[in-house]
Amino acid sequence: MALSGKVSIEFGIKAANSQWFNLFHKNLNQIQNICERVHQAHVHEGDWHTIGSVKNWTFIIDGKLVKHKEKVEAIDESKKTLTWSFFDEDLGQQYKVFILTMEVNEKDNGSALCKCTIQYELVNENVEPPYAYLDFINKSSKHVR
Repeated sequence: MALSGKVSIEFGIKAANSQWFNLFHKNLNQIQNICERVHQAHVHEGDWHTIGSVKNWTFIIDGKLVKHKEKVEAIDESKKTLTWSFFDEDLGQQYKVFILTMEVNEKDNGSALCKCTIQYELVNENVEPPYAYLDFINKSSKHVR
């Protein structure tokens, strides 16, 4: 079994791509108020929006409370793309590398399509690829639409 790889999910959203992108880029602190699967989020270093900033998160993944840190790695406003790395605490016990990239593309009808890709490296062969995180993203996106 390969210890590294990529998994992704794509889904439609009922908002303009700029609205969706701005929520995750400029109003990420609101996610914990919108999504029931996000239990807690707070800034650890920096702020909510700047590259290099670090936040602490508590999610429900597969029915379990999961804690980790997240760092803003890249922001491309023209391409509506955001990249975060996740590490430490519960997540760090399973993944050496966990990078989430979200890309939002506008469709012709004014709605948008969101593609989320997770690049990962497992700590060992006993850890599953992060399919549960894709499920979390898919289910949580319904609260944000």
